[in-house]
Amino acid sequence: MSVWFTVQLDDKPGSLARVATALGERKVNITGIVGVAEDTDGALMLTTSDPVATRLAFEGLALAFEEHDASGGLDPHEMSVADVRAR
Repeated sequence: MSVWFTVQLDDKPGSLARVATALGERKVNITGIVGVAEDTDGALMLTTSDPVATRLAFEGLALAFEEHDASGGLDPHEMSVADVRAR
């Protein structure tokens, strides 16, 4: 089953790199990614090759995340930061 993860990124250089590095260190491939930015707020939605290792990577970063079943009605291509916050 495909899982979409949603995370809020800090508004500072290297935030996305920090997430990608943590996943790479666990041999996790990012299989889908959508980013939304409005002013200084940003949300990242992604699917990966290994949801379990993704959870561990996010927990290791103390990064809050939400999970969404790919069939759960979320279309990351049509979402805004406000939509992500409402979930």
